Amino acid sequence: MSPETALADPLARRVLSSALDRLDRSLPEDRTNAVRIPIDRKTAPEIFGAETNADREIAWHVLDVLADAGIGTLAYRRTARHGSREDRQPVFEIATTPANEDRLRTFYGRPRPGVKYSEEWRALVRSSDLDSSVKAAILDVPVSVPGRSATDVFRRLISIRALFDSGETLYLREVSSRTFWGLSKILDNRSDLIAALLGLAECPYPSQPIHLNIYFAGAFSWILFVENKTSFERAIRDAKEALLHGRHSPYAGAALIYSGGFMGTAGRMRKSSGSRVFYCLDAVSSATEIEAFDAVFYSDTDVNAAFWGDLDHAGMAILSSLRNSFPSARAWEAGYAPMLARLDIGEGHHPEEAKKAGQKPILSTGCSYADSTLIPALAKHGRFIDQE
Repeated sequence: MSPETALADPLARRVLSSALDRLDRSLPEDRTNAVRIPIDRKTAPEIFGAETNADREIAWHVLDVLADAGIGTLAYRRTARHGSREDRQPVFEIATTPANEDRLRTFYGRPRPGVKYSEEWRALVRSSDLDSSVKAAILDVPVSVPGRSATDVFRRLISIRALFDSGETLYLREVSSRTFWGLSKILDNRSDLIAALLGLAECPYPSQPIHLNIYFAGAFSWILFVENKTSFERAIRDAKEALLHGRHSPYAGAALIYSGGFMGTAGRMRKSSGSRVFYCLDAVSSATEIEAFDAVFYSDTDVNAAFWGDLDHAGMAILSSLRNSFPSARAWEAGYAPMLARLDIGEGHHPEEAKKAGQKPILSTGCSYADSTLIPALAKHGRFIDQE
């Protein structure tokens, strides 16, 4: 998950908007080094009211990504040797350095108060030649770019109308880059604004689709999601060699898919507009399998699918999330069994050694093998094994 994806999450938006609200109400001389927002039932219902442990883990992952990106720090007001993270009274401390504050204000369209940016924006909207319905839609949603005046930003924004009239097919970030001085992320999460500006029901510029790399290990009959790129490449090599030499292969019939961690769990992956596939074709991986694969992948049909990734809490969370799109998805025993054997003889690493101390255990994925064997093994040994 990228920092931008995390910032767009409703949990992050709620927590960070509360921080910006506090900054807006304070005088510069009254500010401290950080704004502390409690992570509780009010600010984080995704954690405290989660229906499943997987949902709770994904919500914590959002906050961990924000912390890793330098946006803030997760702290705990209660020291405890045992218990869940939420039991330790967590708070998210947002750094109030000018650079970090500008980053958040730009992303959420929250210009600094006191400079009358919003009033300038409203005046520009009212005096423009836009239709009244368009004016009403964008009047109170100013777009800000650090170091640029409201006039300059507004002129650039309405220039998107001419870009649209040209008929060129573009992604939203391409539109942003062409419009706002090479800045590609200004329009992230502003699809509704662009739709209103152009008088359309939906924004005509899609976000970038998820990229899926696919290799067919013979005649397609099932799907294997592989978390890490090195393991994906190794699986391709082993599958190819086995099929070319007539040996048994645990990959036989699989469409091997690499998408990278949590990105492969996004629901839009199964929509043709939400993902783009890159087929790796050779003497083994045939183009004749594409039609059969597309027919089941881009549909509501449940598919025989498996997941193979790191043997850690995050890997189990990915599996659990993947089952939202592929209800029958299971942990791939042929991949996990050798990893489990290494864990049982004392191999593996502690979470702190791989910067994984923030991973939260989940109790259930819905996959019987993962729930009865892999998750208990992680709890028993307290160590992880990377997929590679």
